[in-house]
Amino acid sequence: MADIDANLFILQLQKGDSMAFETLFKLYYDKLLHLAKSYLIYKEDAEGIVQNLFLKVWEKREHLEHVTNLNNYLYTMCKNGCLDHLKHEKVKRSYVSNQQTTINIHTQFIKDQTASLLLENELENQILKSIELLPPKCKAVFVKSRYEDLKYQEIATELGISKKTVEGHISKALSHMRIQLKEFLTLFL
Repeated sequence: MADIDANLFILQLQKGDSMAFETLFKLYYDKLLHLAKSYLIYKEDAEGIVQNLFLKVWEKREHLEHVTNLNNYLYTMCKNGCLDHLKHEKVKRSYVSNQQTTINIHTQFIKDQTASLLLENELENQILKSIELLPPKCKAVFVKSRYEDLKYQEIATELGISKKTVEGHISKALSHMRIQLKEFLTLFL
């Protein structure tokens, strides 16, 4: 008898009987909402899932002939709707998290790049100050070697000194620079 009533009820729904649909809504709305709330955090999301479920049933009412158990059909639709919603939320959270990570990496890169530029400028200023503190002959040899890219023999010929003297001045200048730039050297070691 119950199967016959269920089949007649489904047949009435297929024909677009609004009274049958209203009856279905009144019988199942609260039960389906309770089920949806057990899956979802927000009541509004659960209500949306159940409302969409009834909308789908109405839109696809002509295809209900294959439904043998209306109760299971509605509960399965509700559960699947909730699981789809949860998957979509997970994808959204993952996207937002990835966006935030990208922003954090970019911000850190900018901070690091800015810090590097400041450090580089400070190092360059300190190098120039250190060169200015060198004795005049030593300074001239060092500048020709490091800034003008001259070889030791070329410097010796140009300044009228021996190659060994050039080597001595370079050695003295490098020792001086290590002392003057020791705080920067520890940053890079």
